[in-house]
Amino acid sequence: MFGFFKKKKKKEEIKKPVIIMIHGFGKRRTDEYNNLKAALDGYDMEIPALFDQQYEDDTVWHNWVSRAEEKIIAAKNQGREIILIGFSMGGVIASYLASKFTVRKLILLAPAFEYLTITTATNAAKSKFNRKNKISDGYPELPAKFTSTFMDVVDNCKDAIEQVKCPVMFIHCMKDETIPYTVSLKYYRKVTHDDKKCIILADGGHRILDDARLKDTAICLIKDYIEK
Repeated sequence: MFGFFKKKKKKEEIKKPVIIMIHGFGKRRTDEYNNLKAALDGYDMEIPALFDQQYEDDTVWHNWVSRAEEKIIAAKNQGREIILIGFSMGGVIASYLASKFTVRKLILLAPAFEYLTITTATNAAKSKFNRKNKISDGYPELPAKFTSTFMDVVDNCKDAIEQVKCPVMFIHCMKDETIPYTVSLKYYRKVTHDDKKCIILADGGHRILDDARLKDTAICLIKDYIEK
């Protein structure tokens, strides 16, 4: 009897999806997900590094996307289901990949579908965040050439949101200093799948998963959406 329960538990664990998290256009790269990764228990997680800021000639947009795509292909080859999470630029890439591959769910955190004056906004956000939180200390700066690659990623991937055929959840903060929350509202309307939601949080800035005011709330929303 005990052997039966052990086999059943093992079988259920195999069925859990792989969670692939795609980071944004920031020098912390995969560390953007440290808080979320610590909160998720019992899942296999992959957080690919899309670029290395110490190699300033890494400026082909499709190479950045391909590094995330490789993780999806590897999971598919193992017969695993996938949940995609994307933050900022990573949200745009995640939606693009969700349009190419069958995934269980797509979670978009402050997705950067429109960059507008991204250079000015990003520099201001970095300065403000560093002064208050000191989280980014010790990370190499992003090369100036990477900004155009970021724009190429957005320009080539943003329209794929209309081809996504899985449940989608947007989370954005009303006081986001880098990407206005109205961008999520606009692209939420472009999703054709019936199972979609867009959550706008009244407080907090762009870095949802690090903001002391609401990170616990955001992480609870993500966990509930994954597990429901």
